[in-house]
Amino acid sequence: MNLTFGQSPLFLLLLLSIAGAGAWWTYRTTIPEIDPLKRFFLGSLRFVSLAVILFLLFEPLLQKQTARTEEPVVAVLFDSSESMALADSLLGAPRSGSMDLMEAIRAETTGFNTRFYTFADNLSIIDSLDTVTLSSSRTNIASALSDAASQLADDNLSALILVSDGLYNAGSNPLHLAEQFPVPLMTVAHGDTSAQRDVRIADVITNELTYAGSIVPVQVRVRNEGITPSPLVLSLMEGSRVISTERLTLPRSGTEVVVDLEFEARDPGRREFRVALTRYETEATWRNNDHRFSVQVLDQKKSILLVAGAPSPDVSALSRLIHEDDTAELTMFVQSRRGGFIEGELPTDLGSYDLILSIGFPGPATIPADARRIAEQIASGTPFLFVLDHETSLARLDSEFGALLPVTLESSRDSFVPGSMNQMPGATSHAIFDIADRQDASLWRRLPPLYVSESTWSTAPGATELASVEIRGIALLDPLFAVMRRGSVKSAALLANGFWRWTLVPEDLKFEADRFKTMFANLIQWLYASDDDRLVRVYPAEREFAEGESVNLRGEVYDESLRPISDASLSLQVTSPEGQIFPFEMLARGNGRYGLDIGTLPSGAYEYRAAASRDDAILGKDTGSFSIGKRAIEFRQTRADGNLMSGLASRSGGVAFVSSNVNGMNEAIRALPSYLPVTTTSMEQIRLWQLMPLLFFMLFLLTIEWFFRKRFGMV
Repeated sequence: MNLTFGQSPLFLLLLLSIAGAGAWWTYRTTIPEIDPLKRFFLGSLRFVSLAVILFLLFEPLLQKQTARTEEPVVAVLFDSSESMALADSLLGAPRSGSMDLMEAIRAETTGFNTRFYTFADNLSIIDSLDTVTLSSSRTNIASALSDAASQLADDNLSALILVSDGLYNAGSNPLHLAEQFPVPLMTVAHGDTSAQRDVRIADVITNELTYAGSIVPVQVRVRNEGITPSPLVLSLMEGSRVISTERLTLPRSGTEVVVDLEFEARDPGRREFRVALTRYETEATWRNNDHRFSVQVLDQKKSILLVAGAPSPDVSALSRLIHEDDTAELTMFVQSRRGGFIEGELPTDLGSYDLILSIGFPGPATIPADARRIAEQIASGTPFLFVLDHETSLARLDSEFGALLPVTLESSRDSFVPGSMNQMPGATSHAIFDIADRQDASLWRRLPPLYVSESTWSTAPGATELASVEIRGIALLDPLFAVMRRGSVKSAALLANGFWRWTLVPEDLKFEADRFKTMFANLIQWLYASDDDRLVRVYPAEREFAEGESVNLRGEVYDESLRPISDASLSLQVTSPEGQIFPFEMLARGNGRYGLDIGTLPSGAYEYRAAASRDDAILGKDTGSFSIGKRAIEFRQTRADGNLMSGLASRSGGVAFVSSNVNGMNEAIRALPSYLPVTTTSMEQIRLWQLMPLLFFMLFLLTIEWFFRKRFGMV
């Protein structure tokens, strides 16, 4: 211990001498006179009190130094993935090979302060190697090393023993971490590093998203290692149904063959498929002869409601273009002069339509209730395409549909003049203008003129202007074609008529007319395609889970302004392949995020429905699906990667071993420069002037002195 003062101790001694002299002088003579022993007692109390006060005023600091020695820590990371079990079988010792290796590692780490871990897709601490099971479907060596360094950062980590076959299928290349790793890596390569006789599916490439009725290509890469070329059968199946089969000859050893299959996407929903190839008796494993994948099939069938203010050539031309789309179902309602529709009353349920197309509607004779019903349906989320016509009542259009359009009516005029479409420069990057020669805006001028309104229009806030009006070669500021996505409203507006002229052109204008047909089809598809603006979103952490792997779902909840909601109740119903329904409640994670760990589930395809509520009000709903099945990713490679394991050891300054011989590991670890006990010293400082006992002691002395002065009759 060491005692220091804020001021010079010599000055303190001087003041203590003065205090002693003052105490002697105070009690040299007393009234009344008391005997010398009592004077000495009272003087001593006075001196000690003054001494304590002076001692504390000089800010005494008591320093205490302590030393602590930390013994070296050795971490053992054991790969618990399925490929380690395959390595056992290839070495001719199913499971006993890894068990013997565990015993050898345990013997070599005797006498060390050892921490045992298993890793696959994450790192887990274990009590001993006896609890290791080789069943994980993923291997992430880089993540395991990073997690180990992080978890043992406060310990005296001196060496890390990595036991693996070196085959990683997740995360980054661990070699990048080896040079910066804080301690040497002692690697133990498990498995046979020689090429194995095996035929495997190296990769499957296909679309993850498609529309019903589409033909989806599936490209399969098959690799041969050591099998004599012979007949090969490759099958694509959905469940037990064989969709497509290819018969060919196995390529020569060490090469690949690419096989093209295809299937027709039928019913909407998530479809589960499997690619399987011939099994050969001499293969190292059959687990990589199958590959499962899933495809989300969307319903491409579009139900379109066309409402027209009156019969017109544009109604006929545009409806004819829609009929050319096999995925579209068109329902037409043309208004009569009396205000009703020629076809009868509008359907009761307008929500069954995927898109509403208005040509010249509302007109002068439109019944307000009909216009209101259609406007309300558009406001609730049904996409809307408006085409201006001579029969359009601009006053009713502005009052009922003004907030739903991507354009704003500034001033109204009933007259129309010939004009053309001036494509805006930014339109070429929009999906609607994914057409031939999209950069050449002059091609629109080759088509017959349109009739554009002399009313004044402007682009609504948040809308995108794709084309403006051009009259006699002069581009005006008024929009002719605009689109908008605002909240639940998705709309487009064509402020001209006469498009029927663009569908009936001579042969020399066929190319330009086809561009318009493609653009109109793109416009319908853009309006129909749903945007991911859901207020409630629930999705699986992975598209496919492996058997035995915990199923995790994530969720997000937002309000109408897309602000996160963290206090909602997010319930979930999971439907099993057998039709059983299991209810769950997702846990809030903060900032509008939610999570659910369902645990392990049997293999198969699952569907879920989610609903979020707050204060008994439904905020939104969502649906989805996920699948569980056996993964072959751990069996894509059957040969242990000894080069990776030795590279990790050499780059980090460690030593590489093989599972058949780990003798000398104990000595190698003890010889490492990092294998040293670490002594850490800490300095504890006690500010004595802040200690309450000393302050109480000072007050106690002064009180005792006062008490005895009164007792002796001096007060």
